[in-house]
This record gives sequence, structure tokens and C-alpha cells, in this order.
Amino acid sequence: METKKHIENVISRTYEIIQSVYKYQQEAVGRKSKAPKPQSRIIYPQYRNGSTRFSEQELRFVFVEQLNKEIQDGWDVYYSVETPTKKRYKFKDEEHPKVFDENEEGGQSAQFDLVIHDNEYQRIALIEFKANNSPAKDHEKDFVKLNSEGSDTILTYFLEIVKSSNGGTTNNLEEKNKTFNGDFRCWSCSERKYIIK
Repeated sequence: METKKHIENVISRTYEIIQSVYKYQQEAVGRKSKAPKPQSRIIYPQYRNGSTRFSEQELRFVFVEQLNKEIQDGWDVYYSVETPTKKRYKFKDEEHPKVFDENEEGGQSAQFDLVIHDNEYQRIALIEFKANNSPAKDHEKDFVKLNSEGSDTILTYFLEIVKSSNGGTTNNLEEKNKTFNGDFRCWSCSERKYIIK
């Protein structure tokens, strides 16, 4: 339970900070004179056409910043990024992602966006990040990986942000979430709240 408590702290601060970054730290808008002291130095970058790029990368980097703060406060863990899965999968040319058994030929290793390890380097949490309510197939691939490699001792998290949302967004995400056994959260920057938690 200690692991879950620490991860909850990191997630809570991450979404709080990503909201502030969205409101005050966009290259396209420039620095606002009344912006509060930044809690992160990351900004949302600008495309050539002047619009703001909104992706999962900002969420991921703020999460890592907050994870490092939690570690500095005494949580003795490590992390890896783009971590190879232990099982093999086939995502292309399949109606649904396929998980291969140890004795079965085929498939290849996939990757988790971020994995938290204990001080013995054992995996204790698997985390995937998404943005902008990506297609169901993208969610399904991540859910299959997390469901098949999570366990009683390995927690699984799917963390998402959307720039804007409405009831249709929430319904769409809830429908995608039906197959996931872990903790799925989605933050709407326009609504300034969780739309899935």
C-alpha cells in the first residue's frame, strides 16, 4: 500500500502542475505577467502555424519531475523509460492485440512508457501516458500490455490528458476503459478536473 500512496501523491501533483503549465506556459501565448511561480520549467511548444502542440510528452515529463521529488522525500525507488515488456505481443494485422505464451512462437517485445522499480530493481508499477483521446486501438494495445503484465504486486496506471472535453469525450473514454483492470485517469485541461478517475 505504501507504493500506491506514493504514486497517488505523484499523480495528484502531476495533474495539478500540468493544469498550471497549460494555463500559463505555452510558447504560442508567451509568458504572462501575472503567472504564478512555475512549478515546472516545461512549456507547451508551438507549431509553425502558431497553434500549441498538446501531447502526452508534457504529462510524462512532469510526472517524472514529481516522481523525482517523491524520491527525494524518502521513497527508495528507481524508474526506467521505454521499458521492454516481459511478454511478446502482436499488434499489427490483428483485430485485437495478441499476447504470446512463453512456449508459443511469434510476436515481439513491446514497451511501457515508464516503469517504477523497487530498490532491488523489481518492477512495482507500469505506467502508460496518452493525450487527446487517441483511437480505441491505441488504448487497447496499452491496456493489453498493462493487463497481461500487471499483478497483485505490480500496479498498473493509464494516465491521459485532453485539451478539451464534453460528455461525449467522457463516454468515449469510459467505453474504451471497459477492458482495463488497472487505474485509469484522464484530466481535462479546459474543464480543470478529472473526467475519468
